[in-house]
Formats: sequence, C-alpha cells, structure tokens
Amino acid sequence: MKISISAILILCVVLPKDNAGLYAASVVQKPNILWINCDDLGVELSCYGNSDVKTPNMDHLSSQGIRYTNAHAASPVCSPSRSSMITGMYPPSINCQDHRTIDMTDLPSGIRPITTYFKEAGYFCTNGSALDLSKPGKEDYNFKSGDLYDGTDWAQRKSGQSFFAQVQIFNPHRPFVHDPDNPINPDHVQLPACYPDHPLLRADWAMYLESVQQCDKIVGKILTRLEEEGLAENTIVILFGDNGRPHLRDKQFLYEGGLKVPLIIRWPGKLNPGKVDDQLVSLIDVSATSMAAAKIPIPATIQGNVFIGDQAVKREYIFGFRQRMGDAVDDSRSVSDGRYKLIWNRMPDVPWMQMSGYKKLEYPAYALYYYLHNQGKLARPFDRFMASQKPVFELYNLKNDPEEIKDLVNDQRYRGIKDKLYNTLVDSLKQFEENMIPEKPETIQKAKESSASYFQAGMKKIGLSYQSTDEEIVKYWEKILNK
Repeated sequence: MKISISAILILCVVLPKDNAGLYAASVVQKPNILWINCDDLGVELSCYGNSDVKTPNMDHLSSQGIRYTNAHAASPVCSPSRSSMITGMYPPSINCQDHRTIDMTDLPSGIRPITTYFKEAGYFCTNGSALDLSKPGKEDYNFKSGDLYDGTDWAQRKSGQSFFAQVQIFNPHRPFVHDPDNPINPDHVQLPACYPDHPLLRADWAMYLESVQQCDKIVGKILTRLEEEGLAENTIVILFGDNGRPHLRDKQFLYEGGLKVPLIIRWPGKLNPGKVDDQLVSLIDVSATSMAAAKIPIPATIQGNVFIGDQAVKREYIFGFRQRMGDAVDDSRSVSDGRYKLIWNRMPDVPWMQMSGYKKLEYPAYALYYYLHNQGKLARPFDRFMASQKPVFELYNLKNDPEEIKDLVNDQRYRGIKDKLYNTLVDSLKQFEENMIPEKPETIQKAKESSASYFQAGMKKIGLSYQSTDEEIVKYWEKILNK
C-alpha cells in the first residue's frame, strides 16, 4: 500500500492522548502565546495573493486574525534572525550578526532572552519540533544561551499554567518536499520578476510552493490540536517565517525576498478578524508585543516595538543586517521607510555571487546563473547579479518596483531620499553596532573550511564531485526536478 508524503506528515505530528493539558478557560488568568515559526517561509501564500499555491489553513487563520503585509526579519538567514527574535534585539546589538557564530559570547549586560521574563511571570516555556513535540525544536541562537525552555510541549506544564510555546516547522526550507495531493505544474506558475524565465527555475519554484503547501498542512494540525484541547480561545497564535524565501538573491541577501515574511496573528476577542494591516513590523517587534500581551513589563533595553494595543508604537523604519553567511563573507546594512529602501554594501569589492558552498549545493539557480552567464545567455537585468563587485549603495522604490530591479541610487531626482535614508542608517548603527565584535581572520578561515567540508560531503552524497562543472550541476538538477 502506498502512503503519500502528506499523510506521513500528518501521522507524524504528535498529539498527546491524555487529558493532562486540558483545563477550563475560566481558570486561566493570562493568555497562552504560541509562535508558529516556519523555516524560510516567504509571503507566497494564498491569503497574500499568490494564486499558484493552496494554503487553506494559513488562509483560515488569517481570516480569524490580522494579516500584516509589511513584516520583515532583521536578518535574511535563520541564526541571526532567531537570535534577535528571542531577545527583541537587532543582531549586532547582541554580537549575533554572523550566521552560525563560531566565537559565541554571552549576551551583553542587561539583555536576557524573553523566555526568562515569561518564566518569571509564571509561564511554562517550550520549544518543540512540529513533527514530534517530544523533541526540541530548532533554536540556532548565536549566543551562549543556556537552558531557555522548560520543555518541548505545552502538555508538559502544570494544570492551569499559561504557556509561551514555539513550534518549529522545517518546511519550506530546502530540500523541498513534493505535495502529491496538490502538485503544481511548473509551466503554469508565475515566477517573480527578479528571476529569469527558465524551465529549471520554474520547476524549482513549483517545488518551493509545494513545500509551502506541506507547511500549511502542519499548521492545520497544530490549530486543530488547540481546538481539541479547548485552548484556542485563550491562545494568541503568531505565525511567521524566520526569514525570507530560500532562493537566489533572496535568503541571505537584503532584498525583500530575503527579509519580507508573512505575519499572521489571531487573538480571539481582542483583534478584529480578517483585518489587513500595512504598518511596518520587524520580527523583533513580535517579541515586545508578545510580552505586552502577557502584561509583562518590557525592559528599556529591548529594541522591538509593541505594535498592538494601548502600548503600540508605529515604526518609521525597517533595518536589515547581512554579515558572514557560512563561507560567504560580507557586510551590508539596509533601511526602508516602507516605500524607499537603501542598501549599504560596506564590502563592495565582494561580488553578489561569491563562492557559497550552501547555495552551490542546494540552489539550482546558483550553477545555472554561472552556466548561462559564461555562454553570454544570462539576459538583463539578471546578468547584473554576476558583476565582479557591488555598488556601495543601492536605492529602490518598493511601491513601483517591489522586486528591486531598477536601482535609483544614481538618479539625482532621488538624491534627497538617498541622503535621508543614509543619515538615518548611520545614526542608528551607532547604537545598533555598539556591542558588535568583528570576527578574527582565523575565525573566518575556520568558517570557510567548515563550509568547504559541508559542500564536499554534500556533493559526494548526491553523486557529484566537488569539482563538478556548472553544466554538470545543472544537468543533475534537471534530472532531479523533471522526475
């Protein structure tokens, strides 16, 4: 008998069979708070306007709560983003700016993970893997964290105890997962304008969307469990992606594809269902807002803003931080007022397409770009990404050019906007980077060696040499994605 992958995913989600976690809502004095953290989830959901994907569970959650259209991660990769969320701080403010920090430090004086505040307020704090809540979920914090959680499943708490829980969903992180229940035809998808229209990229994009659909099924099981345990009415559900979508020029870069994430919040009786909110939100604001919802005093050190309720403060700017990403060493910062966005490349001599073992192994587009470019077949504007160096500054009009293709930085009509954003960024970084410790050359070398080992082992696993040509890698992906 054949069992579909989606069925396996559903069967694997652990739902406690006893009633230890059930209690009357009237007993609970504080709301439960549940973060559903989806790895590498961009805004490619039906409720966000993507007609190629089926996400009924997240769409339903959106209809019951608020959908935020301008939510952004502080960093376009998991470890600095997750580090900033659990502290409410920007990555360099806690020396967590480098992906998978090697020389980890303690958090600066006066800064603590928000779970410590929840514990002090009587909450049971958990972090579990969505497919098996008896196991810890992904943390990936770039600081010496210690034991931040009481358990992995809110069912482990005392009867009547409020909980602050994180449930980690791996999808749609690569490798992508096929959805046999709702397969997506690559010929029919609408590719974002920042990618060339190529059959390999269409197939890869379709698989990404199918992985998003698998993520949605797991979200549905989590929400069903809340209903079955009588917890839904007293639980604030906050769903988001830890960073943007896992594609070339997106994840690990400061473009919207790498920073922009879905954010959906359901708070029964407190938030108007079905509302769409366009205000600027950083994921570090989710930390502050979660504390405010639990009526926990917010320390002055926390950089996130509350964006719901009486304490709400609307943001003027969104900031993004890119540092070393595995073996890809870089240093870029971004600031956006919601309409215009400035990227400051502080290592302009380093090309966008510098060697990245992770991307060369996992992203079909990485080898494809090189393969097409070397034949003179990578058309404009996509060939710009192959330049030997980056401009110091990039400026985009996000309203007219959401895919950030037309750089306005040299257009004198936008000089005033560029200067205002630059001055805002420089002034802000004086505070944000106060605790940042640059990596030593030997640490960077260690990171490159580790990434090289990962790349070589990964290539061997898929039956290729680490010295394979771009054409050989492209042919491998064509074989895999055209099954």
